[in-house]
Amino acid sequence: MGFEPSAILAISSTDRYINYTNTTIVGRKPNGDPIFRTDNNQPTSNILESQYNNSGPYANDFSITAPTALINGYIDKIIISQIQLQYYLPTIIPGRNDLMSFYVETSSGSNVFTQYIVTLPYGFYSPSELATMLQIFMNIQVYGIDEVHFTVNYRQGNVGTVSNIGFTVSSDNGRRFYFPNPGELNPGLKTSLLKTYKVFGFNINNSLPQTEQYSWFAPVFLYTPYIDIYSDALTNYQALKDTDSSTIRRKGLLARVYLSGVGNPQVTTQLRSTKINLTTSTNNVPGSVTGSIITDEGNTLGAEPFVLTYDMNSPKVINWTPDTAVNSLDFQTRDCYGDLLFTIIPGSSPGSGEVFNTEFQMTLLCVEG
Repeated sequence: MGFEPSAILAISSTDRYINYTNTTIVGRKPNGDPIFRTDNNQPTSNILESQYNNSGPYANDFSITAPTALINGYIDKIIISQIQLQYYLPTIIPGRNDLMSFYVETSSGSNVFTQYIVTLPYGFYSPSELATMLQIFMNIQVYGIDEVHFTVNYRQGNVGTVSNIGFTVSSDNGRRFYFPNPGELNPGLKTSLLKTYKVFGFNINNSLPQTEQYSWFAPVFLYTPYIDIYSDALTNYQALKDTDSSTIRRKGLLARVYLSGVGNPQVTTQLRSTKINLTTSTNNVPGSVTGSIITDEGNTLGAEPFVLTYDMNSPKVINWTPDTAVNSLDFQTRDCYGDLLFTIIPGSSPGSGEVFNTEFQMTLLCVEG
């Protein structure tokens, strides 16, 4: 890339919280109450307050607006130079990959099976924590709190009696079990179940009744291997429109950020000891189990939040027109399935639910013609 004269337009997803109506205290009433003055079009940053209040818009779909142009000049093209991504998608995401279903034989050799469906608690998990969580849920659902007949282990190779790579689920009382083909469930649950199977490495081979089930492909703990960033406003003047090889083929693609990156992802949280509160039901009678899971294994990509800086080796060059300044901008972030990135617990009202905003920052080089 040549060294052409340019100006930097630095974008941050948190700038969606900038307020352009500034209220200040200009005096006091005789009773001591403040007298406010509102100055329209005066930018005021309320990022910290908005994050504290869990306010929208969230980081997966927002606009950045300003009373005047974000940058003004005879801009001929805009170059995306760098992107920094603060990845915050949990390993288990509510409503997306938290559904687990399994069938268990009523007694050894009966060939009669009972179905169980559980919802896994969301959050960041290491592989051994996932194994412990699944073991607890399966035993409580089938046998109650006092009996343990299912064991779940995770290994990366031949260790002890576990010979496969991935998860191994074993039953010690001769009762066979299996993880059903998603076609056996309500069609509305199919996608969520398939995504959960992906985490544990289960496939159609696990739909055959056995006393031991194990991962038939490598478990995937990273929910999405890349994140697509879209902006219709920035790509408005492109004659050649962006697309991809999927069936969705959305326009306005700014960048596909591959989470492997050029450098190493920077882990921002260490998961060494985690307490998981599990609430489930046995025979429709509510019950709860609380356990402490301790692990000493290393980091697994997708088991913890991380920050990744992406240097554009082949930067995207966006055509622009000198007749138009860069005004308000819109952005969307989507996962490998084409869905908006998960941000807030489903069904939560604004300000009340736990929020997982995957923020990003972007450096744009604006080149004058």
